[in-house]
Amino acid sequence: MHIFTFFRKSFFKRLFILAPACCFSYVCGLGAIISGIVYDESDKPVEYASVRLSSEDSKYIKGGVSTEKGVYFIDGLENGKYIISFSCVGYESRSIPFEISNDNNLNLNVNLKTTHTSLDEVVVTGDRFIRTADGLKIYPDKQQKKHSGSGFDLINNLMIPGVSVDVAKGSVRAFGGSVAIYIDGMKSDYREMQQLRPEDVESVQYMEAPTGKYAGDNASINIILKKRTSGGYVSIDALQRLGYLNGDYNLAARYYNKNTQYTLYGGIDYNKINGNRLDKQETILFPLEPIDRNYATAGSRMSNNNQYAQFRIRNKNDRRTLRATFNFLRNATPEDFTSYMLTYSGNTIGNRRVDASQNTVTRNYQYNLGLSGNFKLSHNQMIDASASATASRNHYDYCYTENNEAAMSNTLENLYNFQGNINYIKNFNNSNSLTIKLFELFNVSSADYRGTNSSWQHLWTSETILFAEYARQLWGIASLRLTPGMSAQVYRQHGHDRVSKFGPRAQIVFTLKPARNQFIQLNGSYGNSYPELSYMNGATQQVDMIQQKKGNPNLKQTKLTTAMGVYGIGFKRLNLQAMLLYNGADDLPLPSYFIEKDMLVQTFDGNGIWRQLNGSLSATWTPSNIFNMQAGGGYMYNRYSRVADLSAACWYATLSANIYLKDFAIFLRGATPQKAVSLELETVKTIWQYSISATWSKGPFRAEVGFNNPFLKHPYYDMNILLPVYNSSSRRYSKTDSQSAYLKLSYYFDFGKKTKHDKVNIDKTINSGILKAN
Repeated sequence: MHIFTFFRKSFFKRLFILAPACCFSYVCGLGAIISGIVYDESDKPVEYASVRLSSEDSKYIKGGVSTEKGVYFIDGLENGKYIISFSCVGYESRSIPFEISNDNNLNLNVNLKTTHTSLDEVVVTGDRFIRTADGLKIYPDKQQKKHSGSGFDLINNLMIPGVSVDVAKGSVRAFGGSVAIYIDGMKSDYREMQQLRPEDVESVQYMEAPTGKYAGDNASINIILKKRTSGGYVSIDALQRLGYLNGDYNLAARYYNKNTQYTLYGGIDYNKINGNRLDKQETILFPLEPIDRNYATAGSRMSNNNQYAQFRIRNKNDRRTLRATFNFLRNATPEDFTSYMLTYSGNTIGNRRVDASQNTVTRNYQYNLGLSGNFKLSHNQMIDASASATASRNHYDYCYTENNEAAMSNTLENLYNFQGNINYIKNFNNSNSLTIKLFELFNVSSADYRGTNSSWQHLWTSETILFAEYARQLWGIASLRLTPGMSAQVYRQHGHDRVSKFGPRAQIVFTLKPARNQFIQLNGSYGNSYPELSYMNGATQQVDMIQQKKGNPNLKQTKLTTAMGVYGIGFKRLNLQAMLLYNGADDLPLPSYFIEKDMLVQTFDGNGIWRQLNGSLSATWTPSNIFNMQAGGGYMYNRYSRVADLSAACWYATLSANIYLKDFAIFLRGATPQKAVSLELETVKTIWQYSISATWSKGPFRAEVGFNNPFLKHPYYDMNILLPVYNSSSRRYSKTDSQSAYLKLSYYFDFGKKTKHDKVNIDKTINSGILKAN
């Protein structure tokens, strides 16, 4: 481990020294330069226009893409005659002859005329991805949009190299972390993406090295919608699943009045699942005598339901965008019941069999008001600001029984949250920029615990992050991002002293584009994070007759380290991406077990160490507009130490294919099992995952039918915990992983002029600081 760490630090140190030096030696031999700005007919910059340089006899020499401000730059020109061509979707192409003499640089601005062709009528051929200064610009074709039922579907169907999408869970990941999603430059969430109408998408920006307002994101996707100023729409969709009872029903309405949009969303979903199973064997190493317990599930049933509503107003003009959102969310689990045949065994107690059961009931309500705005101070300065206030009321009831004994907890929590964010962005010449970002998160949790262990817990926390990012373009083929910063956390648990923690943050990203279709990115970062509210709770929860769970108000600040190298290359129909990623965390809060007064106590130890190494390769192949395929795979190694010494490694692979047949489409997905150690210090081996679905889309009607794991009747997850005082081996079966089918229907109705169709923008997760027994 020490050798690897030394090699990693030494390698990246030398690499960051040598890379600029190599680029400088390359630049010293540059010839003349042609540069300028690509405008539209109204003298507004055209972003991501393709620029192609040819010889006088039309032989291709080199090319590039204009920046977000329309700037293009081509160097290395010898004296002679050339032709420069400009093209962009939605504009007429234009070619201009010019001549370089006496090695003089040339400044050439150009205006492109708009066409009357709708983007939906464009058939994308050749390169599907246009490489830009910070990532990719993508224009979804008509088939991809037609056969996508949500924003997640669309991103999945685009098959962006290195990006993985879990449509069912609504997660998008790249470079080993989550991808931040924006719509028209404003932060989106699960429900908005889930209900976004892909037909209204104009283009998609994928930022591998986010800058400006996106600074601080691991990676970003900005979905740009078509502009509308009048009319409106009403849309409905319904999903029903077979195999286990699950339904999801949504209604959305939007009205446009010039620069103002009014949107109303609402919906419900529910689950009712019987027959889940958990069989577990565990050993508790008490000092006098170990005790073995064997759980065999006798029966289980679970039901939950969610309701939400949202009202949003957005007003936009050329100088600023304002948005106000009010959300209401309720979720409830009326029953989560499991009964066991539980067998105790030991030298003294012998074998003793009892009937055991546990049941959890939750009810949660959340109200949220959010305000956000983008303000253009000048042509090269902008402020982006947002603030939201949330009030939640959380009920948590837990009951565990063995024969005539019971452990109970009835908890009521009031949780208040304020979140604020302000960004200042200044753009300089040559596409350089400076971003200053300030983020504040303030929580107040007040919880009343009643039952076997009664207590009153009051905790407030304040987390502040401040950083500045300077992004500089280097020599037209590279860029460098430097991001120094700091973070601070102040919190106080009732009955304890106030705690203040401060820590530095830093990131450096070097991106090199040796050719139009290639990029290399080197990324190193150091940061920190703070424990979850429930981890720092001072409460005690009784799990069963001989086990308790406690929080730890004295956890440390976790220090995070990342190093990453990425290489991507794109051909006409094939795009490849290779990645090597290292993640490290020190002082990580991990579960810790100890014996106290004949009880096994689980708490959290803030001295954990985690290391991860991940190497992966992703390929996207699009031989035609009818068939697209993406494959990926790699090797992943995880290790935890200090609190516990555990490690796991595995090879993994994924495969997806899309077949488009006019009004019909077929989608195939598959993933191999993986083995990893979770944050609960549980070694988990997952199952094969595969699915097939088909869609039919015609005008405002869309139907989708799908089958998940159609040949897996009883898939099991194997899980193990091996710690000094506690060992367990378990096998879990869930109906949600077994064979199931679903049918989804949707319909929309437009009134007035043609409008874009977003749907619901609600995250159905309600935060809680309650320490839970299960």
